[in-house]
Amino acid sequence: MADITLHRTHAYGAADARARLERMLKDFQAAKPDYVQQVTWAGNGATASGKYFKGQFTVTETAVDAEIELIGFAAKLARGIVRERLEQALATDFPV
Repeated sequence: MADITLHRTHAYGAADARARLERMLKDFQAAKPDYVQQVTWAGNGATASGKYFKGQFTVTETAVDAEIELIGFAAKLARGIVRERLEQALATDFPV
């Protein structure tokens, strides 16, 4: 079961939304390569994983969804911070 579940609506269409999400995940990976170690795409979905998490990201014509499983006690303690950073990134890349 996911520790963090996020849903953000958008009006960009699936292709543009996927490009925005790809850029967001690449930015996270570039900023924190020790934490975001792998991002794999299949269609309009991505699986991201790292030292302290596993995540599923899905893009549709009207929404972006994220389900994040935090790994380890320390990561679970930081759930609020992780959620806040993801929400901020989604708000930046998918403004209403």
